[in-house]
Amino acid sequence: MFSFQYPGPNQKIPITTKISMAVWIILALVLLSFFAFSFFVIALLVGVVLFTASLFQKNRRTTTRSQQDFHTRPYTPKQKDDDIIDI
Repeated sequence: MFSFQYPGPNQKIPITTKISMAVWIILALVLLSFFAFSFFVIALLVGVVLFTASLFQKNRRTTTRSQQDFHTRPYTPKQKDDDIIDI
């Protein structure tokens, strides 16, 4: 990549430098968007493959939850005099 030198306070930046900087910025954005989109497409394809593989899997475990009885007991606070520290 080219390096650009700052021309100074009284000099203008040449139009070729402006155009080449714009081209490099646009090229970098296009490259980033291409890789981001390709990762998205790869992840989407992996998800579709895993979903279809789970649909055709034999001896699949059911996803329903069995109802369990919750055993409740009343609250009984336990007070001990040993827990209190005297200073």
